Amino acid sequence: MLPAELVRLRLTGTATDSQFAQNPIPVIQSMGHAMADLHAADGSDLVPATPSEVSAALAALDSDAPAPAPFTRVSPATLRSMLENVPESMGEPVRTHGSPIASLARLQNSETTFDDVGTWGWDPPERDLAIVLRSLAETFAAEATLAFLDAYVESGGRLPDGPTLDWYGLIAAFR
Repeated sequence: MLPAELVRLRLTGTATDSQFAQNPIPVIQSMGHAMADLHAADGSDLVPATPSEVSAALAALDSDAPAPAPFTRVSPATLRSMLENVPESMGEPVRTHGSPIASLARLQNSETTFDDVGTWGWDPPERDLAIVLRSLAETFAAEATLAFLDAYVESGGRLPDGPTLDWYGLIAAFR
């Protein structure tokens, strides 16, 4: 259920439309509610995407390609160690989208959906949260992440675990 102020606005469009440039907060809040709803949906028929994503990141380290931003000054050996050390605090898996970036968020009457082009998985929520938080910070501003997380938690999502969020942020950088 969306808060009354969002329903009253009846936002329609894409999250990156210029109409939201002056005040993206309602759009960002709507995205937080949508992500919590997605994570609450059953996805137990899906397979974890994390193992293949870690393998792809490790394979990228073996290539001659430079490390992705913001890890350009970190040695490949350190990055490998970071990828191989799975956080102990991993939460229970949820249905994950895998590509919940701002440009894939569509609003219809203030309800947000993410385009169905994701890499679906049955993984910890931090997998999606690392991607969406970076996308919001790059698209709008770093402060947008707080509005998103507030709405996400308000709608039943749990606050992300810091080490797990960082680990998934590293994996996402290699995509």
